[in-house]
Amino acid sequence: MREIVGFEARRRFRGTAMLTAVVVAFAGLTVGLFPSVAESGVDFEAYVESFPPEVQAAFLGGVTDLGTVEGFLLTELYQLIWVLVLGAYFAYAAASLVAGEVEARTADLLLSSPVSRSRIVVAKAVSLLPAIVAVNAVSLLAVLAFVSLIGETVDPLDFARLHALFVLYHAANAAVGLVASATLARVRQARAAALGAIVGTYFLDALTFDTDYEWLGTLSLSRYFDAAEILIDAEIEWGDVGVLLVVALVCVVLAAEAFERRDVPG
Repeated sequence: MREIVGFEARRRFRGTAMLTAVVVAFAGLTVGLFPSVAESGVDFEAYVESFPPEVQAAFLGGVTDLGTVEGFLLTELYQLIWVLVLGAYFAYAAASLVAGEVEARTADLLLSSPVSRSRIVVAKAVSLLPAIVAVNAVSLLAVLAFVSLIGETVDPLDFARLHALFVLYHAANAAVGLVASATLARVRQARAAALGAIVGTYFLDALTFDTDYEWLGTLSLSRYFDAAEILIDAEIEWGDVGVLLVVALVCVVLAAEAFERRDVPG
């Protein structure tokens, strides 16, 4: 099992480095825009309220003031890139972990080793954690450095808390992709299902916000991650953290069970 984790993590190293570089570069551009935005004299509260509730929920989260660096980063960086894009990316990446082996007909090589199918799935899931941690850890240091360079002061502990919880959120998204990977026959199908589940439920949560159908948003992982509450209010909803943890663990168990029952062609 350790060998599988190490091999998969090493194989993903280059992609992780490239993803981290892109995310850090985008973070730098976003932080660099803040001084000019802050000096523009725009009434940001009125600006936010001008958007429909659905747009606010989808792209602004719980932020009402874009005039602070925390509020600006939440709307321009964390709500869109970290919650939606990176969440979808890790689900997409996980969708090929098992289905890719089956489609390439290399799964029989893994199954010939003295490791059960369930342990193979768990090892595949664990192999994604270094990438998730690396992206969040490096980007945390980069964001803090960029904010310091523009002369702003923030509480690094608040940002550290946010990025630490993003590790759990992204792991839960990846676990959803793992279920698709262990269940569906082809990588393309698994990736489409994973992206559809994450992106579809994200916008379902946003579009049903403050309506009679708001309960449908409980299907979305983003419902259980309020970045604004964590960063601005410095509060953690432990019930939501528990939901994300349970989803991640249950999805890994479901994926392992699905792969145990699956007919793998030789």
